[in-house]
Amino acid sequence: MTTLIVSGHGHFATGLQSALEQIIGQYPKVAFFDFDDKQITPEQLSQNIKQYLSAENESAVLFCCDILGGTPFRQCAMLAQQFESAEVVVGTNLQMLIETIMAKDELEFAELVKQALASANQGITTLSAQQRTKRADRTEDDGI
Repeated sequence: MTTLIVSGHGHFATGLQSALEQIIGQYPKVAFFDFDDKQITPEQLSQNIKQYLSAENESAVLFCCDILGGTPFRQCAMLAQQFESAEVVVGTNLQMLIETIMAKDELEFAELVKQALASANQGITTLSAQQRTKRADRTEDDGI
């Protein structure tokens, strides 16, 4: 089973947690760690995540961070090296987390990472693009 760690600047992680709980409820083996440099140091963030993971005793960890190169990303990247199967995904969004959490117990780790990336990209769109897709689908269904 895979553990998900969500981390980001400010209230990024707990903001996503609040939205997730409203949509899909609480889910096991998913943890949220905010980084506010006025309240904790990068080392404390790393220690908090490490403490959680040591209690979970998992070999597969998917770290989901806000931006590439930021403090949460760097701390998660260092922690990821300690696991048999680990990846750090950046650009985390709500759609990605919903789909990844729902599939994390059913997919192999490599497939879960692929799905996370695909669903994150799928979740970035426009209304007009979706309307064009719907019209194209209806046209195909009508046989025209």
